[in-house]
Amino acid sequence: MVSPAQIVISLKGICKSFGFRDVLQGVDLEVQSGSCLCIYGQNGAGKSTLARIIATLWSPSQGTGKVLGHELGKSNREIRRRSSMVADQSFLRSELTLEENLSFYGSLYGVPEDGRAAGLLEKFGLFNRRKDPVSTFSQGMVKRANLARSLLHDPDLWILDEPFSGLDQEGQELLKECIGEYPRSGRTVILVTHLREIGDQLGTDCVEVRDGYLSMEGSPS
Repeated sequence: MVSPAQIVISLKGICKSFGFRDVLQGVDLEVQSGSCLCIYGQNGAGKSTLARIIATLWSPSQGTGKVLGHELGKSNREIRRRSSMVADQSFLRSELTLEENLSFYGSLYGVPEDGRAAGLLEKFGLFNRRKDPVSTFSQGMVKRANLARSLLHDPDLWILDEPFSGLDQEGQELLKECIGEYPRSGRTVILVTHLREIGDQLGTDCVEVRDGYLSMEGSPS
């Protein structure tokens, strides 16, 4: 677990280009543990690219950074071990039951069979469907299941890219509650969304990505 005063994300001069298109340009960012940062902006602004760089899924074209005390590009495995990202892609195997999926991912991270998986399924309203194949789930249920999976190893950094998309009203409320609770133990949430109002409700700080540049706004009122 990280200290409440620790800088868990430190980016300097981060740029990302795809061919001749500059998606991020000179991004500087610091995030403390125990916080929820909302990164918002229009579709195509570069916010998801920034999230994927923090999650070590993509490498920056220029710039340097540390996440959870480890340098980007040098200690990506350790960063991934202590973080988790939820995006539009489901990492669940549809032919397996939900319980089997969580058991598989738990084994990858060395999560003990101590009831944590069952507790997460209760939290996201899926406990009664744990014996069912994921192929029988609705889109919203798959999204809830992925959220539960992402918290299985109790990550210090939880990165959520448009997590409310595809969730019904109940699922959205459950997620808001979980996001609100998560930073209280010193862990950090990065929330990526195109809806600024969600950041106003949940983010301790907000940054806007616009045309590849970052604009710091501070705590929402």
